[in-house]
Amino acid sequence: MTTLGWEGWARDVAGIAAAHVTRIRGLLAQTRSAPARQFEVFLADLRGTLNDSITADEAIDTLAQHLVTRPVFEALFDGYDLVATNPVAAAMERMLATLDEHGPSDEHGPSAENETLESFYAAVRRRVRGVDSAEGRQRILVELYDQFFSVAFRRVADRLGIVYTPIEIVDFILRSADAVLRREFGQGLTDEGVHILDGFAGTGTFLVRLLQSGLIRPADLARKYARELHGNEILLLAHHIAGVNIQTTYTDLTGRPEHFPGLVLTDTFQPWHQSWQPGRLPSPPITVIVGNPPYSVGQASANDNNANERYPDLDEEIRRTYADRSTATNKNSLYNSYIRAIRWASLRIGDRGVIAFVTPNGLLDGNSTDGLRKSLADEFATIHVFDLGGDQKGDWRREGGKIFGAGSQVGICVIVLVRDRTRVPPASVHYGRVGDYLGREAKLARVAAAEDILTVASTAIVPNSQGDWLNQRSDTFLAYLALGDGGIFERHGRGYETGRDVWVYGSSAAGLRDVMGRATQTYAGVLDGHATNDESLIKWTVTLRSLAKRRVPLPYDERPPVRATYRPFCPQWMYADQRWIHRPGVVASTFPTPDHHNHGFVLTGVSSHAPFSLLAVQGRPDLHVLDTGQYFARWRYEKIAGYRRIDNITDGALGRFRAAYPGEAITKDDIFFYVYGLLHSPAYREAHAVDLKKMLPRIPFAADFHGFVDAGRRLSDLHLGYESATPYPLRATVGNATAPLATLSPAGDPYTFFAVGDRKMRFGRPSAEQRAAGAKQDRATIHYNDRIVLTGIPSDAYDYPLGSRSAIEWVIDRYRVRTDRDSGIVNDPNDWSREAGNPRHIIDLLARVVTVSLTTTEIIRTLPDLDILPGVVDQT
Repeated sequence: MTTLGWEGWARDVAGIAAAHVTRIRGLLAQTRSAPARQFEVFLADLRGTLNDSITADEAIDTLAQHLVTRPVFEALFDGYDLVATNPVAAAMERMLATLDEHGPSDEHGPSAENETLESFYAAVRRRVRGVDSAEGRQRILVELYDQFFSVAFRRVADRLGIVYTPIEIVDFILRSADAVLRREFGQGLTDEGVHILDGFAGTGTFLVRLLQSGLIRPADLARKYARELHGNEILLLAHHIAGVNIQTTYTDLTGRPEHFPGLVLTDTFQPWHQSWQPGRLPSPPITVIVGNPPYSVGQASANDNNANERYPDLDEEIRRTYADRSTATNKNSLYNSYIRAIRWASLRIGDRGVIAFVTPNGLLDGNSTDGLRKSLADEFATIHVFDLGGDQKGDWRREGGKIFGAGSQVGICVIVLVRDRTRVPPASVHYGRVGDYLGREAKLARVAAAEDILTVASTAIVPNSQGDWLNQRSDTFLAYLALGDGGIFERHGRGYETGRDVWVYGSSAAGLRDVMGRATQTYAGVLDGHATNDESLIKWTVTLRSLAKRRVPLPYDERPPVRATYRPFCPQWMYADQRWIHRPGVVASTFPTPDHHNHGFVLTGVSSHAPFSLLAVQGRPDLHVLDTGQYFARWRYEKIAGYRRIDNITDGALGRFRAAYPGEAITKDDIFFYVYGLLHSPAYREAHAVDLKKMLPRIPFAADFHGFVDAGRRLSDLHLGYESATPYPLRATVGNATAPLATLSPAGDPYTFFAVGDRKMRFGRPSAEQRAAGAKQDRATIHYNDRIVLTGIPSDAYDYPLGSRSAIEWVIDRYRVRTDRDSGIVNDPNDWSREAGNPRHIIDLLARVVTVSLTTTEIIRTLPDLDILPGVVDQT
């Protein structure tokens, strides 16, 4: 039996466990009852044995979870008298016996509910009977608790970043830690005085596999088990399972059923400098730290009310190291749990030792983690990396399968850090990669076949001064004039990050008024004491909760909605009150009121997963017009006796351009168009592709200044005025009749005839000849709706990319009816057509964007060569 159908089982667990919680609370509410008295004893036992801070709610949740999983637990550890040797198991069984004795015995009791899972339990027992290896039992535990926590208790898993580790990765990390320790210090994991810590023990897999691995000599096993193996775990049930798991493994190996003393119920991060429980165990001098740190960036929505914990001491350590040394503008991601784990381990390891983690591989090349890489290179002597790929946001085909399956969308790597204070920094960095286009199982097979990280084929890397390990940026690029930060533009920044797009954006001005009327009414009710997290009534963000906490009134704003650029060629109406915008970004100073107008361009920001691109826009830009971008406005405003418009091109930039091109009558408009033209240059983008992934553009002085100015002006006019472009002469087929699109005229209601539906427009099926050439679609044909098929789209029209897709594909993607799952809000792009009085708006827009695409590619082909003026550089 290769699978137990964990997913189907887990869907039942949450409800059954919740019913157990309700039942247990009901029994305990009878304060003088036997269950209530036994619970006080149980809670005191847990606190005395594990941690004084265990709450009654945590204990109740753990009992409910254990009631559901107890049959699996009994099958996995059949034959072991755990109650006799494990104090937590003894306390748990005494409490459960009392609950079983005094709980309901009718058809709605715990036993009846567990009968709904009996077929699953039977399958577990059959599978466990067929497991004849210690590794097999660990695989079952990993699968069980991965699904148990991530599905049945999703909120806890999301907050704590719980993902359990494949056995192949666990074994590889342990072998690597042993090999590196021997090479660097002449000691192995088995040696006396080598204390080993897993700060995120989960169900104990790392420590169990270490006992089973043979890396510890039989003569050293008793000493290691009693004094030199340590684990921290924050979840009570997982801690209990880990203790039993480690103990039974030791019993298998030695025949001696001895309680494992090295496991501590604690939050490893709180406090970072004293993760061993005060007064219970001394804090040992750790030589090796291994494990899989939790991966959790933060809650997806303030409606979840499920924010990550805060750790002031540890976060201050991150701020003064990784954050202070980073050049990134937004450093919030540096406080996620896996980077906290790296900082904690760096502090915990002391002057000499090894850290071996599996962790997201974004730290190897991300812009926000440049300070982390600089710090690691200074704090450690040697760094080994084995990159396992799997990033689903980039070139996912090349990146291959996800090591953690559905548990992660990010790439993964194994990183081994060697601390030796006697050696002078920077560290030597060794990088190896598992291979491209490999599925998950193929990757795990390669990991299993590798002896350790020292045997992996690797390349020595010399980090540059910017903290780059991979894809190092060029010194030439750094010599060019900075686009932002007072170089060419005085100010730039992020577009609107609303935190509630479906609420504050809409294709219908009237619909937007209805939606926001509901939200403002709900908000007013909250101020009156009627709290709610119902996403059909309101969408919370941290900033909106802060306003409510301060009791700031937000009456409905009667001003007309303003026009915003939501995505390329996709304007939306936007609610005028910016207090409903989670983070207004730079837009607050470039469009200070609904009556102010501006234009500029948005470009893909640093660390974008999409290729570099930019687009001139008229309306207020959303943060994600192009991936996660940056906005450079032509003008900015200062509040002086109203608002005063100020040129956003700096005087310093004007002086530098005039110095670079003496005798030329250069204006700030010329500079704006020069930049827009040059940033479309394929030669520039190709030469600086790596740089543009890590930094905002820097601008060289090209020999043909006016050539780029003229091209930039034409491109800007074209992109800002796309709604006035001449529609490309497509042909339209309705039924058996084909005619030019321009002459297409329905007999009935034109708004219904030209309306798009909730299905996305799609390309045509390829012909036999196209299939033979490898094509999966006929992109010359677009099925516009159920009635109209458009043909005659030139292939060159798809050569105008904007971020993740071509300009035409942006229209295909965005123009369909969408219903938001959580709020029920419907955004119908046909409403824009109706309110504009133009039933052909969307279909003609598609034809106009074909024209825009072809014209753009034609202008780009005529751009001047990228001949850079010699000796004209700038270090701004």
